[in-house]
Amino acid sequence: MRRHILCLAALAAVAALPAAAQTWPPQGRPVTIIVPYPAGGGTDTSARMMAAGLERELKANFQVVNRVGAASQVGLSELVRAKPDGMTLAYMVLPTVVTHYLDPKRLAIYTRANFTPIFMHYTSSMTLSARADGPLKSLKDLVEAARAAPGKMRISDSGLLGTPHVEALMLGQVAGVQFTSVHFGGGPPSVTALLGGHVEVLAGGVSDALPHAKAGTFRVLGVASAEPDPTMPEAPTMRSQGYDVIAASIGALVGPAGLPAPIVNALVEAGRKVVADPDHVKKISDFGSAITFKGPDGLTEVWQDQERRMKPLLEKLEER
Repeated sequence: MRRHILCLAALAAVAALPAAAQTWPPQGRPVTIIVPYPAGGGTDTSARMMAAGLERELKANFQVVNRVGAASQVGLSELVRAKPDGMTLAYMVLPTVVTHYLDPKRLAIYTRANFTPIFMHYTSSMTLSARADGPLKSLKDLVEAARAAPGKMRISDSGLLGTPHVEALMLGQVAGVQFTSVHFGGGPPSVTALLGGHVEVLAGGVSDALPHAKAGTFRVLGVASAEPDPTMPEAPTMRSQGYDVIAASIGALVGPAGLPAPIVNALVEAGRKVVADPDHVKKISDFGSAITFKGPDGLTEVWQDQERRMKPLLEKLEER
């Protein structure tokens, strides 16, 4: 009798789940992953690698769509408006998303509560790069040039208060100088700005700088990490040059608030298998990022920590 009661309780629990959770992932319908950045950048490439892995593990169709604008705010706004049925997910980047809702001027329609954390995928350290044929050889050169001509040194980034922009703000605060930040709608156009000589410096992830550093086009002035990046060990850290700046982009998969636990669990287990594949790890590493997989609880802890770190920085900016 006890076993019979337990079976009935289990069946009742399954019946109580939303229909989408019971049949997910569906056959014949694609799961959309919104990438709120342009195609070809670090987030986009990593998301497409993960989407291919999730397809393999879950035997379902995943499609990546780019919704560009406002340093990812446009695409994430679309996500939080979506039904929590597992059919629309998105990649977000920490700490960028935190600046959206901690800065009242941005009028974001969401906070952390409007998302369902699924898993953290990768981490990409930030860099500052100049053209290899230009006069800037080190961070000291950049700082001295900015001190000699306040506001004249232009630094391109992927969007207002995105992680690359925050990196430049941190250096300005630490060094006591002022740069002019030039915002673009993602990493690729900000890279193009430096290639074309429209700015003096690029603020971007290792993935933005790495191919051009290998080609000899860019000189990496500094990496915003505690240790040298393994993909470019010759590039000095900012800290080793006397500028205590640590900044990294953290890429994570999220859903709208209320995503059923069975869907979250299925995605986490599939994602865990994807990042265990040596080929996936190598491709992410070759692109200048590192696998840092964490499930919903770990991602939430990192997210909360980023909020604590970003709040005082934004408050200082408000005072200026």
